[in-house]
Amino acid sequence: MTQYRGKFATDIGSWLSYLYQPILPFLRKLEIRREGSREPEPRDILLPDGFAAQVVTTGLNAPVHCTFDDQGFCFVAESGHKIDSPPRIVRVDARTGEKKVHFEFPPERWVKSGSLTGVCWHDGFLYVTNTDTLSRIGPDGELEDLVTGLPGLGDHQTNHPVVGPDQKVYFGQGCVTNMGVVGADNFAFEWLDKHPQVHDVPAKDVVLAGRNYVFQNVLGDVTAKVTTGAFVPFGTETRPGQVIPGDVKCSGSILRCNLDGSDLEVVAWGLRNPFSVAFHPDGRLFATEHGADERGARQILDDPDDFYAIEQGRWYGWPDFASGIRLDDPHWGKAGQGREPVLAEFPEQNPPRPLVSFWTHTAANGMDIARDARFGFAGQAFVACFGDLAPITTLRRALTPAGFKVVRVNPMTSTVHDFAVNRIAGPASMLPHRGFERPSHCQFGPDGALYVVDWGVIKIAPEAGAIRMPLGTGALWRIYRTGELYGQVPPEPIRGPVYGLRYLLMLAGAVLAAVGIGWLLIKLFRRR
Repeated sequence: MTQYRGKFATDIGSWLSYLYQPILPFLRKLEIRREGSREPEPRDILLPDGFAAQVVTTGLNAPVHCTFDDQGFCFVAESGHKIDSPPRIVRVDARTGEKKVHFEFPPERWVKSGSLTGVCWHDGFLYVTNTDTLSRIGPDGELEDLVTGLPGLGDHQTNHPVVGPDQKVYFGQGCVTNMGVVGADNFAFEWLDKHPQVHDVPAKDVVLAGRNYVFQNVLGDVTAKVTTGAFVPFGTETRPGQVIPGDVKCSGSILRCNLDGSDLEVVAWGLRNPFSVAFHPDGRLFATEHGADERGARQILDDPDDFYAIEQGRWYGWPDFASGIRLDDPHWGKAGQGREPVLAEFPEQNPPRPLVSFWTHTAANGMDIARDARFGFAGQAFVACFGDLAPITTLRRALTPAGFKVVRVNPMTSTVHDFAVNRIAGPASMLPHRGFERPSHCQFGPDGALYVVDWGVIKIAPEAGAIRMPLGTGALWRIYRTGELYGQVPPEPIRGPVYGLRYLLMLAGAVLAAVGIGWLLIKLFRRR
């Protein structure tokens, strides 16, 4: 057995866990209701010539995904993720913006550290993915579970469903951890203390190298240490040659099943977090994938988000590869830690490489592929880039925002281009504009327009040692053609070190506060 003692030099998640663990039981008794409002402004979004944007509706609660029914109504999935509003599906009239709740999940189906991630309309049914379950809602409004017990109670959930040309339901299943090892950083993600036995599951049997990692015991005495290996629960050691059994209900995979949930099977695995899947008109399956964060016992710097062409039965490398490159390859530089393989044998020696890669931490989320001549760009994918969560998931490169826009991917040329960007790069709430906050999904409507689901504002929640979503800050946008001719890319936005300036202002505020307190103490001391 080999032990690796994590340095956590930039592991904000683990350090937050160590600092907060002793006091979180008391802090969680605090009830802070966060509410907000937004007035989105289409003029603050830059688009190619020949396109325009408009706001369809506002006041949504952390919306993550949408789909259209046969009558043209848009069904928006509100996630219920770390917000004071349960997961639910809201029906929106895309012509008027009028909205009403179509379905609300009961309290026992609301996992606040999880998420209602997606919804897909097909033949009168709404197929939905909620944390660790694939279900469907029938015309009678009844919820029927199709596949349960998926590994979605960790960092990432069961993701967006889509019905393929073979009349099967396809969906991504995110990984439980950052890079295969349950660590203290998962306590900061607010699930480890609730689900201590949860861990990653491979699709096929894998043989471990027996590498283990040392953490402070966030599930008990935080001054004590525990040792944890890959693909096992927190505090469980592994040994060289240990075999971890595979299961069809595996993490880091793309799965499919019949419309009634039967015959679940693995399409591909070894993907960190395949957030969205979509079929090209020629039948090819594509997926967006979230790259690794700079946290936990195993981490690298600058792992980009990726866009993959998915091949049946292939292993895409996670947790020992990222973007098809070994973690211990010189490509990743010298930064990071725990980069040695945790697998003694790789299912494939040369996993597939991505078709294109996005900017690191751009959070390439939901996508759809253009098919309608009324919009243009037939056969190209439009991807919502949610934006980074700096400094939690990255610290060393956290000066300039990444994401907060919609990009266009041309699979034929393996290129990616900006399509809809804020006039100042970054989230609207931090900048003097009212464009996108956090685009979460792109979906083409029956009118040929592109609809963009905007998640809304994310706030730091000190009482929880994590984040929370204010109510009512989500929105639904519509982007449409205005003429026969159209451009390829939008004007360049204004870019700058937004986060760097924010950190400097925070530091300046802290220094001024310290000086003020010092001055006051000196005055009081002199009076005595």
